[in-house]
Amino acid sequence: MDIRFGDHASFHKAALGMVGGSALLGLALHPVTPLAPIAGGILGIAAGAAWAHGKATWRMAAAGAAVIPLFALSPSWPMLAGVGSMLALGLAIGGPRGVRGAVSVALGAMTALVAMWCALRIDGANQTAQWPLWVKHATSAAAMGMVGVLAMLPRHLKLALDPVQAALRKLPSSLDAEVRNLCDRSVAIWDSTKDRLSDTDPGKNLVRDGVLKTIEVAAKSADVKLTGANDTELTARMEELDKRIAAATDAEVKTQYTSARAALDDQRRYRAQIRQGRERVVARMHNHVAALEKFQLAATGLEAQRVAASGATKQLDELSQEVAASGEALAEMELGLAASDPATAAPVTATAEA
Repeated sequence: MDIRFGDHASFHKAALGMVGGSALLGLALHPVTPLAPIAGGILGIAAGAAWAHGKATWRMAAAGAAVIPLFALSPSWPMLAGVGSMLALGLAIGGPRGVRGAVSVALGAMTALVAMWCALRIDGANQTAQWPLWVKHATSAAAMGMVGVLAMLPRHLKLALDPVQAALRKLPSSLDAEVRNLCDRSVAIWDSTKDRLSDTDPGKNLVRDGVLKTIEVAAKSADVKLTGANDTELTARMEELDKRIAAATDAEVKTQYTSARAALDDQRRYRAQIRQGRERVVARMHNHVAALEKFQLAATGLEAQRVAASGATKQLDELSQEVAASGEALAEMELGLAASDPATAAPVTATAEA
């Protein structure tokens, strides 16, 4: 999972506007109400959000509605919680929708409440008791605006689940070194491409799917293992059986030795088929990764130019077909697995053991 922070400029603008606006408005309201730090902080936070993200009329209207209870009701934490919720609704205007929008409002209300607590703590602290009232109010309001910046985080933070990294973590540790290297190269291509292409760029999806296919084929290849006797042992046993068959005088003995010899020959043939299947898979993966590298150059080149000529688009289509062709390796691997299925060799093995 990737945590990304976007639109730094707007966040910095909002932070500057919230702190500066809260300090100025807290200073301006200090002759009017003892709750000037909170009132100034609420209006300053809304003003900073409006400066950075627009919707000034709606945001300031929500902030104005949130300030009214400060003048009409006795201060209490339930009342301040309602004030924070109203401010949070104003901050959420034009932001994320759905679940993210609900989280944004909840975080905004909680942040506003914490910000008001900070302002009250500074305003009523023993350390600030000797400060001029206007300095205390301006400082308290500025502190509220500083904490209020946190309410804008849902607008800028983005959680991205990376399927490539998830698939990479599932690869077995026993993976062949050459295959592992190919997987690492393909993942490096994805890491380089995902930051350069936008989420709406079809080229990004093609690279991601191609890398996932590489990892998928690699995982399949790890499932195929050559078990049992090696070729040298099989050859030695077959030579020994040939001698016994030649020396046998009893028909039943010769029949059993002949069946055992045929079973060993089948094992050697199965092992050859498995090796051939694995070699084809590795060859496909090399071609696949090379196609991904070529595709990466074409896609990032188009990103830099921002103008895709018809020839470049055709090239991308051809490259995507090359990437998709690696899926044939899965079928080849399945054939290798079927050929090495113990159920297929069971009757012959049973005869040999008999």
